[in-house]
Amino acid sequence: MSTIANATPGFRGGLHEVFRRQAGALPSRTAVEFGDESLTYQELDSLSDRLAGSLSARGVRPGEVIGLSFPRGIDMVVAVLGVLKTGAAYLPVDADHPAPRVDHIVEHSRIRCVVADPKFAGGFDRPGVTVVAYERGAALDDAAPDWTPAPVAADAPAYVIYTSGTTGKPHGVVVPHGNVDRLFRETEGWFGFTPDDIWTVFHSIAFDFSVWELWGALLHGGKAVVVPTATTRTPERFYELVADKGVTVLSQTPTAFRAFDLVDARRGAGLALRQVVLGGEALDKDVAAAWLARRGDTGPRLVNMYGITETTVHVTYRPLTLDLLATSEYSPIGVPIPDLTLRLLDDSGQPVGPGEIGEIHVSGPGVAAGYLHDAELTDARFTRSDAGGATYRTGDLGITYDGTEHFFVGRADTQIKLHGYRIDPREVEAAADAHPDISGSVVLKVSPADGEAHLVLFSLCRHEPTPERREAVLALIRESLPAYACPAQCLLLGEHPRNHNGKVDHDALRAAYLAQDEPPRPDAGDDHAEEVRAIWEQVLGHPVDSSRADFFESGGTSLDLIRIMHETKKRLSVEVDLGAFADGLSFDLYVDHVGERFDSRNRS
Repeated sequence: MSTIANATPGFRGGLHEVFRRQAGALPSRTAVEFGDESLTYQELDSLSDRLAGSLSARGVRPGEVIGLSFPRGIDMVVAVLGVLKTGAAYLPVDADHPAPRVDHIVEHSRIRCVVADPKFAGGFDRPGVTVVAYERGAALDDAAPDWTPAPVAADAPAYVIYTSGTTGKPHGVVVPHGNVDRLFRETEGWFGFTPDDIWTVFHSIAFDFSVWELWGALLHGGKAVVVPTATTRTPERFYELVADKGVTVLSQTPTAFRAFDLVDARRGAGLALRQVVLGGEALDKDVAAAWLARRGDTGPRLVNMYGITETTVHVTYRPLTLDLLATSEYSPIGVPIPDLTLRLLDDSGQPVGPGEIGEIHVSGPGVAAGYLHDAELTDARFTRSDAGGATYRTGDLGITYDGTEHFFVGRADTQIKLHGYRIDPREVEAAADAHPDISGSVVLKVSPADGEAHLVLFSLCRHEPTPERREAVLALIRESLPAYACPAQCLLLGEHPRNHNGKVDHDALRAAYLAQDEPPRPDAGDDHAEEVRAIWEQVLGHPVDSSRADFFESGGTSLDLIRIMHETKKRLSVEVDLGAFADGLSFDLYVDHVGERFDSRNRS
């Protein structure tokens, strides 16, 4: 691995060392909670010590990278700390990822040890890899009872997160302890986190937003509430968790926050929130404005933060107000974190002037150490300055008008080339969103196996999707854009499918479009239940064993659900309302809903 070093003045110690000091000061405070289970700081410290001792006895040494694979829960947090206390770095491997991606990560990272939940352990059984199956109730006979955590330097790797890149193959971003420590030190004046804060850990630990959530809680003596997978996919349940647990710090991608905001608009519950942090993708200004109009801009504060994995979660900070959103053409991302420098450069590496769009380059102690086992890519994306500091070239575009406040414009590589023309999807999306019933538009190039590539628009519709509304949206676009930039087709949705990171799932959108690209079959009448069963079994690839089991807890994904919905429309001519399943989804509930929609349509 080619590494890039940045100085980290004021380093307080490794993440596990700062946590240990909190455990000494607040031993009886709750550190982590999952469902009805919880651990105090003292209990979490003790359990992770025992795991660290066991791993050390098995040969784990400081500086190496150790794989982790756990479902959401308390054991996941124990394992993260246990690995760090050996002086090693953790590499989260999401068991929900496709097998080829998991295989690539394990092979490319060259890890020789994986700590995993017993039910995931078999997936890592391969030559040269030691698998440690861990759960709190199991005995660790080789654990050292008086284990002392290993001290680490600021530049020691804390974690490696694999993120997809333009090559199509995931690459591992190596982030040192000092990077995370200074992230919280440098933003302390903005947020003022305390031991009284309660944080949601909403995101997978394979997504770097979880670094902000988990360590934001543990480094400040706060409580980390790990959110069950099914709850992250059910906006009503998640909203209830935030309200019931008294959550004060909520971190969301704008896509996930859209669903949270819709529930809040209906429920308007009293929430303990004091900070809502948005990041991970471009801000949805309409959703932010709707929230601010109801909740105001101070209780809680709504903050937009730009950042990427290679820059340690966050780079900038911008509290949002209605006035700011009303006057901003682009997504406001604000000012850099004090120890970082953000520059906007043109294609030749020269600074652009005020009001000109340039590529975002980030310098300072938040820049990652590089890519694991990929010196060529590290050298291409990371550069050293004459003073020895590191700069990361993000591939994102930004603009500033005054040299202080920055705005996110989009990716440098988002242009679509079709029939010889270059099309900016943001222009098409903005034209669609100008329709009063439409928001959150996404335009994609779709290439059917048996047809010509064309543009497809996927828009969120505030009312019942109808052919007339679809045509109205397309007509509006045709009024403002040249013919080559106009989508050939439009799908109106209740919400966008999301991937495991909470971002809009473009592959799922394409699959949804292609799945409905056939004429509907004749009405199925009273046989709809068996037809629905056939659809479920076709999409899921196995029999529907329990008609009452929760869809997501039984292994269903958001992509599966989108495919099921569109197969239902194709075969039964029934539009499924995703909002009907806000409180949960099972086969029986889905069949009942289809029957109700079927009967309602026939009566009308």
